[in-house]
Amino acid sequence: MSVDMMKEIETMAAFPLRGPTKPGERQAAEYLAGRMKEIGLQTKIEGYKVSPHYYWVYFTHMVLAIAAGVATIWTRPAWIPWTMAAVLAFIALSFWGDLTTKFHLIRNVIPRYPSQNVVGVLPGGPAKRRIIVSAHIDAAKAGQLVFNPDLDEKVAKFYKEKFDSTPNVMMPILLTILGLLAVAVVRGIVPSGAAMWTVTWIIQAVCSLGLLVAAVSFFDIGVGVYVPGACDNLSGIAGCMSICEEVVQSPLANSELIFVGFGCEEAIMMGAVQYMKKHGKELDKENTYFINLESIGYGTVRYGTSEGFIRVRPYSRELIAIAEGLKASGSFDEVGTYEVRLGTDAMVPLVRGFKAISIFGFNENNFVPNYHTPQDTPQNMDIRVTQRARDFAMAMIRELDKGRG
Repeated sequence: MSVDMMKEIETMAAFPLRGPTKPGERQAAEYLAGRMKEIGLQTKIEGYKVSPHYYWVYFTHMVLAIAAGVATIWTRPAWIPWTMAAVLAFIALSFWGDLTTKFHLIRNVIPRYPSQNVVGVLPGGPAKRRIIVSAHIDAAKAGQLVFNPDLDEKVAKFYKEKFDSTPNVMMPILLTILGLLAVAVVRGIVPSGAAMWTVTWIIQAVCSLGLLVAAVSFFDIGVGVYVPGACDNLSGIAGCMSICEEVVQSPLANSELIFVGFGCEEAIMMGAVQYMKKHGKELDKENTYFINLESIGYGTVRYGTSEGFIRVRPYSRELIAIAEGLKASGSFDEVGTYEVRLGTDAMVPLVRGFKAISIFGFNENNFVPNYHTPQDTPQNMDIRVTQRARDFAMAMIRELDKGRG
């Protein structure tokens, strides 16, 4: 049975509760594994346990930081502000590690649940390079306040017009935690004095207010509902399926193609983290390439230039050069670029030193309509964008296979 991308999206979007570690995610993974076997890949489901609820993890960070900041009001005994400074440093480190996916501290004490990645390999002989094409299976959870499509698009449009960039959501939160850390240190050094209290009270009030807004936002997501996730990111899964089918029918000459359908991307890329823990040491950084498809159901196709919640890291120069060459050739002259200030599964291998890139679909305001809302359904997608992004990724794979970059 050939891949009909819209039909595949409709089928998996119908699975209820497709959130990280939820039954629908498992059902979609089992369906996807079966379809990949039919296409011709050697496919397996790799299980793991993770703490999937990033909103409760980050809510915990916010509450602990606010509480530690309040405790610094007591500067006697002298150990109190210094102890709270140590606590705030730990919270900041935990938040930074979680957002970069390099390590997880507070998350590790939150209960873990089973999830899975779907991994498919195209059988073949020795290859000069590995090309890993990926997308995530799971769907997001959305609250009533945070993912407001009208407001979010206005913010995206403002940043595009004023700064030619995208908004950074998480860095301000980290800075507020560091602000409270600075307050604790100052109160430890100078435990009294009108000037000290005036300055630190102002900083504490601003930072605590910011953390309170963040805590309410994460709580809002936590009590929200799971969305259908057609564009984000069954569009990417369908595109990967179509690519794999083409490579089965017309094999690569010099490369091994691997497909990974990640679970728990909406848990801040925990499925990709688990994949790298399991397979990272067996992958050659010089000859392994990650091409990730993310939300390719609206607007026009974009390829990412860099990504990061905190530090924005450039994607592989080699992969960007291939994308630029395809655009310059005229075959994909409408394709644009995008700087990712959130996170995709490509970030996980990227921060570990691998060559990676993500391909997206965005409208003229650098926005994905219906992002993380119940309206993210197959009926509201533009499958032509999915097809175009799939073709662009396939062209990049063919160029890589020829050794160009």
